[in-house]
Amino acid sequence: MPESHQRHKTKHHHQPGSTSGKKVRTTAGTFMAAMGGIFGLSFGYFTSDRSILWSVVGTVVGILVGYFFGHNIDKSTRKNK
Repeated sequence: MPESHQRHKTKHHHQPGSTSGKKVRTTAGTFMAAMGGIFGLSFGYFTSDRSILWSVVGTVVGILVGYFFGHNIDKSTRKNK
């Protein structure tokens, strides 16, 4: 008489404590640089009667100001921890 086949139990290959991927932490400097770039682009575009040159200048200045502002936020939060 043939024997009935039983399914094998599922094997989990996940090891406890291991993560599937690294978490990427966005810093305030990166976020504020992006927001500063967007603000600088729009400010330069609308205040200079839609000039491309001043839009680029506004974008660069906005990115730099936003980056340094965000970098200072990061430093102050690290210092308080």
